[in-house]
Amino acid sequence: MDRFLTIDSKKGGNGDIWMRLVGFYAVADLLPGFKLRICIPSYFGTLAEFAFGDKLTIVTDNSCKSDLEYTNLGIRHLYKDLLKGKRFISPYQRSVIHDKKKKAFKDYVNTWIFNAADQLGIVQIPAAKWISGYQGYLDIIGIKKLRHISYDDFTNQVEKNHPRLVEKFLTPVPASNDLNIPEDLSEHIVIFPNGTGRQFVPLWWAKKHMPDAYYAFFANDNYAETFKNAGLKTIRFFRSEDIVRLAQEARWTISTDSFPSHLLQTAMDKCTILVTGTLKGRIVSPAFKGKVVDADATCHPCLHLARDLHPLCAAGHSECINWHMHTYTSNILKSVYELAGHS
Repeated sequence: MDRFLTIDSKKGGNGDIWMRLVGFYAVADLLPGFKLRICIPSYFGTLAEFAFGDKLTIVTDNSCKSDLEYTNLGIRHLYKDLLKGKRFISPYQRSVIHDKKKKAFKDYVNTWIFNAADQLGIVQIPAAKWISGYQGYLDIIGIKKLRHISYDDFTNQVEKNHPRLVEKFLTPVPASNDLNIPEDLSEHIVIFPNGTGRQFVPLWWAKKHMPDAYYAFFANDNYAETFKNAGLKTIRFFRSEDIVRLAQEARWTISTDSFPSHLLQTAMDKCTILVTGTLKGRIVSPAFKGKVVDADATCHPCLHLARDLHPLCAAGHSECINWHMHTYTSNILKSVYELAGHS
């Protein structure tokens, strides 16, 4: 008899939501007795259905009552909903505390409280030993009903699924009507240079090391004007499908460890992922066959702090110091010129 499991996965960053979809897609094969319904933001619906709809039921409205809901809130912000019978998954609490260079007393108190909540089943959290592993797994095993899935079985299934997903994306993804794809994009590299934290490519680095590339920004990203005014070639995209479509058309693609990187890891291997602040093992899919340039900074990993709210990172820098590291830049250029066929 099939068992239904409905998960509200609307909370979290776009990359978090996508990695969960990759994870649940693997679970659908590992546990065929479960029928998985995943609630996601409506702007993800078309692409998620395209990639994962053969095994997952993708829900983009409020038609399903969820069994569990992802959250990044603390217990004191959840208690009213808990009293109403709602149940949550909180994969972030352990990650945030793990990545702190200095732990405060309240971090140990919060860890104890979340452990107790997990024992009661009211706020479910993943085991601490997987904190450095792929987040698509970490977020899944926070769910008690799925906690018995081993990391080896999970990664093996993700690797089995990867060729199937890449084959799907060989078909050109429908782009926004307003997306302007340059006629010569097939001869150039496209770079997705921005993110909400410190993973953005500095303008000076772009001008010095990759002045001929196209730089792709979300339509309302003000950082794009900075690049355009400096004489660099820019492209504006409007929705998730546009990210994949631009990468499909380009000679090679580079992305910082922000949302576009997760789409690209699913859709193709013809790209380079740049790790800045996050642990490589946490945000790079175990199935990805493209190139990864790992962070070289001594302060890595670092807490993700929104750039619009925090002008400096936890170590006191306005931009990630990886961009000032010779080895980091050298590895980026090497990955591009070797695999994109440049001389």
